[in-house]
Amino acid sequence: MKRFFTHAYRITLFLFAGCLISACATKDIRVKIIEEVPQFSRVAVMPFNVTNCRTCVESYPSCRPVGSQIVCDQISSGIGFDLALSLAREIAIYGKYEVVEPQAASRVLPMIGQVPMTEIGQRLGVDVLVFGTINRFQERVGGPMSARSPASVYFEISMVDARSGRKVWYAVFDQTQKSLSDDITNLRNFMRGGGKWLTAREFADVGIAEMVEQFPGLKGAGAI
Repeated sequence: MKRFFTHAYRITLFLFAGCLISACATKDIRVKIIEEVPQFSRVAVMPFNVTNCRTCVESYPSCRPVGSQIVCDQISSGIGFDLALSLAREIAIYGKYEVVEPQAASRVLPMIGQVPMTEIGQRLGVDVLVFGTINRFQERVGGPMSARSPASVYFEISMVDARSGRKVWYAVFDQTQKSLSDDITNLRNFMRGGGKWLTAREFADVGIAEMVEQFPGLKGAGAI
């Protein structure tokens, strides 16, 4: 009898964990469809804007949409460029869209200044542009098995119709990594990160992977 209840407990725990994994699929991502997303087959990912580097030493491109214009700066932090590249490659994994990576996009962007959104869309031959803004990128303090302070990341992604300049889709990842003892509903992300304390970059990549799962046209689709 004891063996039966032990076996039943294990099955219940397994099913409960499975439900948690399913429930966690979108809990860390907030998504908003602002307008009807246009049909598109080709998308360009712009180098991400980094909010706390507006006056940094010139080195990396950083772009953001302002009305019908794209405004670009040069900053010393490469993280905006790196996360944009991660997003572009994560989208490409699904094989549905042709993706222009930030390196290629930056070649037609001004080093500093602004340019019409529609002009960049035409130059790149894309239907939609994807922008990102990194608002917080706090590094883990400690190691992967024992962290005194966990990684904390907050970034936003928006999709803009390159033909009209209108924002049509928006998503946010704003999370501080937690242990399972602090948040059992975080099982999916904790296991996705290898069951360890992640660096800020690793944690951001987990957020990007979850965000792309909700990307227009990719929700419910499997990577190729």
